[in-house]
Amino acid sequence: MTAKNSRTVTLADDLFEQVKQRAEAEGKTVDEAANEAVRLGLSESRWQKLVTRGRTYSREMAEAATDDEAIQIAVDAVHEHRTTR
Repeated sequence: MTAKNSRTVTLADDLFEQVKQRAEAEGKTVDEAANEAVRLGLSESRWQKLVTRGRTYSREMAEAATDDEAIQIAVDAVHEHRTTR
């Protein structure tokens, strides 16, 4: 995949070596390997936020006094998710 707008990013020497080794092992360019690593890191961050939010809501739902309260917590979670996308 060719980037339309290239940007220069300076990596620490140890990170550059790791990306370079991965690129060589996978038959990719350093740019391709670096882009994949950044995408993976950003994706992981989103997953961690989702897991944390899920644990919070499930705990709140478990502590709800009534089924109606639990349902309202779930509805609030869906609304929050839709407004933060």
